[in-house]
Amino acid sequence: MSKTILIMAGGTGGHIFPALAIAKALKAHSVNVEWLGSKHGMENTLVPKHNIKIHSVNAVGLRGKSPFTLIKAPFSLSLAALQTLRVFLKVKPTAVLGMGGFASGIGGVVAWALRIPLVIHEQNSIPGTTNKMLSKIATQTFQAFDGAFDDAITTGNPVLFTPKENNNNNKKLNLLIIGGSLGSKPINDIVSQLNIDIEIWHQTGKQHLDNVKAQYKNKNAKITAFIDDMADAYAWADVVLCRSGAMTVSELMCSAKPSILIPLPHAIDNHQFHNAKILADNGAGILIEQQMLSVKLLTSTLAALDTEKLDTMSKNAKKLAKPDATEVISNYLYHQ
Repeated sequence: MSKTILIMAGGTGGHIFPALAIAKALKAHSVNVEWLGSKHGMENTLVPKHNIKIHSVNAVGLRGKSPFTLIKAPFSLSLAALQTLRVFLKVKPTAVLGMGGFASGIGGVVAWALRIPLVIHEQNSIPGTTNKMLSKIATQTFQAFDGAFDDAITTGNPVLFTPKENNNNNKKLNLLIIGGSLGSKPINDIVSQLNIDIEIWHQTGKQHLDNVKAQYKNKNAKITAFIDDMADAYAWADVVLCRSGAMTVSELMCSAKPSILIPLPHAIDNHQFHNAKILADNGAGILIEQQMLSVKLLTSTLAALDTEKLDTMSKNAKKLAKPDATEVISNYLYHQ
């Protein structure tokens, strides 16, 4: 009898991309994978590209929402619960994987009520609200970083690409700038003012592309809205300047890349700061809080990155990597 795994993930790429890596591994073992997401999340665009059937429900996050949204919450939650139950009865999953975020909260409770094995994975060093709740009823909890939960198995984060060997033949420093899928204006504004002799590849996000191009003026830089092949980008880079979302941190580890980390200051529970500290505390990255970021500080930080320093940071990042995350989680799900 064919196994069916229902993956519950949505809202942000940090939840979706590691789930897609697990889905890819399960499909390679002829497992039927289906997806539970929210009606307005980016999963509705990303998941079908991987030939996975998606079921969208009216799930919405409540933390930090307006009073009007909270007043509607009982009705919204009731509707989402009913829609989710219908998905479960239709799909009949062998096991369920929740990646956190509002898309998996109600689904996790439904799985528990129906006595279907519930597996959850926490991507950040500080667990999110949904996973805190679901960890109390989950069959098994996995975590990317030690300390998120007391009794979870630490696997690292599943990474969707296979890292490539360094292909940098330049004599100049290659700086890769990643602001996430939406880009980062505070980072863009500082980096475009740099006046040092380095090579730059800058991923801006679609909404910032034209402005950043104008800011660089005639400086030699490769400026793109998105990067399709992250493995190639990391292989090109000597150092990466970036936010510190969980997936970015795990990609840096797996790609053995030195980094300069600018945590998003308004991330829930300040989790990006704690993610960045893992690399910084282990000599694999340099943490600069956004309010401290300046052209002068960034210039001096880059100037101090000689070959020996970069090599040491690279080795330290590689020591932190957990490249078997996808295999460990998918194997557990396969045997449920």
